[in-house]
Amino acid sequence: MITFKNSKVFAVSLILFLFQAIPSIAQLKNHQTIRAENLKVVLVKDIENLSDSSRIVTAEDPQKSSFKIIHVSFNMVSSDPKNAGYKSVMMRLVDPKGTDINDPIAGGGLFNLNGVETAYTLKVSSNYDGKFLDVDFLYKHPKHYKKGLHIIELYVDGLKIGEEHFIIK
Repeated sequence: MITFKNSKVFAVSLILFLFQAIPSIAQLKNHQTIRAENLKVVLVKDIENLSDSSRIVTAEDPQKSSFKIIHVSFNMVSSDPKNAGYKSVMMRLVDPKGTDINDPIAGGGLFNLNGVETAYTLKVSSNYDGKFLDVDFLYKHPKHYKKGLHIIELYVDGLKIGEEHFIIK
């Protein structure tokens, strides 16, 4: 067992471990003409405080946060009008241990990523004009989010259009 005396060394080691544990992150193909812009992530404790993520209350379990809901919003934009049509946008949320957060009852499922069935957390389908689309994901975790580094990946047509990282302390 390896122990770390310095928390910065531990954090860097954890990030390196996550990127090794999740091979799809390093090998993903980005969409050539569609991308996510103005990506925003808001963590909330309950639905009544949807816009309030400033007050943090420590949960009873030191590994869990007090947050249960994540709101992800962004603009899907394209430089090619040929992208117009019915599109499904998948959000994949990965927890600090490298596990996909996926609950089929809450809207999760599987999609094809580089020839491998991969879990997604939520999916939104809509008619896309080929230029601009506002996309919102609101996901209530059945438990609580764990403390640590989380990764959000966004996909259209099996190709990545955006990514965001956030840390819950």
